[in-house]
Amino acid sequence: MEEKISYKLIFISIIIGFISGLVVSLFRIVIPKLIYLIAILIEFGQKGLLESLIFIAMFLLIGYIVAICVDKEPMIGGSGIPQISGKLNKKLSYNPLTCLIYKLIGGTLSIGSGLSLGREGPSVQIAGSIGEIISDIFKLSQNDKDIMIVASSSSGITSAFTAPISAIAFSIEELMKKSKRIGFIYITLTVISASLVTSFLIGNSPVIKINNSLDLSSKYWPYLLFLAILVGLSSLIFNKGILYGKYLYNKLTISQKIKYIIPFFITSIVLLLDKRMLGSGENFIGLAQNGNEDIKVLIYFYVVKLLLLFVAFCSGIPGGIFFPLLALGALVGNIYGSILFKMGFVGENEIIIFSMLSMAAHFGSIVRAPLTGIFLILEMTGGKIDFLLPIVIVTLMAYIVSELTKNEPIYESLLDIIIKRKMLS
Repeated sequence: MEEKISYKLIFISIIIGFISGLVVSLFRIVIPKLIYLIAILIEFGQKGLLESLIFIAMFLLIGYIVAICVDKEPMIGGSGIPQISGKLNKKLSYNPLTCLIYKLIGGTLSIGSGLSLGREGPSVQIAGSIGEIISDIFKLSQNDKDIMIVASSSSGITSAFTAPISAIAFSIEELMKKSKRIGFIYITLTVISASLVTSFLIGNSPVIKINNSLDLSSKYWPYLLFLAILVGLSSLIFNKGILYGKYLYNKLTISQKIKYIIPFFITSIVLLLDKRMLGSGENFIGLAQNGNEDIKVLIYFYVVKLLLLFVAFCSGIPGGIFFPLLALGALVGNIYGSILFKMGFVGENEIIIFSMLSMAAHFGSIVRAPLTGIFLILEMTGGKIDFLLPIVIVTLMAYIVSELTKNEPIYESLLDIIIKRKMLS
């Protein structure tokens, strides 16, 4: 018998969406302001040896504060998406209020300091914690609470990216495993509510501003096969690197707090040498339309940004991989498109198109959520429907490459690591 719509849950869904949208939007607003401040401080640190030491000391202090946050609530470490999945699957349990408080503080400092981490995973856990807290206030049943956690977590995606359709797709592919169809209504209402708040505070312009046409002529479609293979291999390197980095950090015979501070020390030195490495990598996404770099420089960006991500994320500090993996995907597409352009096979405008296609495919093959990856790039770029088919082709083929190489979904692998550690502790 089909469950009837509950007006109480409709009301709660809207409330959760409003509060989640407000908190995550403010989280999103604060981070770039902090990164802007860090950019100014980098210039100060580059003046001389003393200024460099002061800059590094400041980063170590930030790292120490973040380490205290993670020490107080270990479940805020990393992205936060595996923790939400673990809670929904009844494999993990943690206090949503302490998680909310320390994730906001630790995540803001980690991401806002310019480390190679994204705001999206933390946004999901922050919003998911809000949903759980409000569900407890209204004394919802466990089943209804799970629906609200999924709904609020999804609202974190829409507020982080201004991407409501992607948020709904994310809830279906990544979080909503056994929910009833009626739950989809509450999830959608929560996402819409959060989206309205985000649009009011931030606006609804696409996150990535694309000046060029994204219409890819069918004569270039044969080149998509090798692009998908490259993206699939990059996804394999990404996932295996994350898991191996976690293994190496676990093997280090030093205190956990020192492990949390290491990425701040390493990143501070790299930033003094190259300011372009500041942040999650958003500045690399549109390079092809803003005075593109030489192929060797693009490869340098890819390698260094990937290593900085490994250093930061694998340490266990709060921060996500969404935006970094999108930036790395864009660089793969840019490198490939630039090579084809140098060889005279494609025009200059096709380079940015390959970058955007590669982003979607990189996400789909790493997270194993192809629908989310496809809709995410469409919403982030304001892409038209004629851009859809090439995205589907590349994402599907890259997904197949991940299957053939036995590349496990990253969030499932990370959840397994968390569960094993919790059992051993």
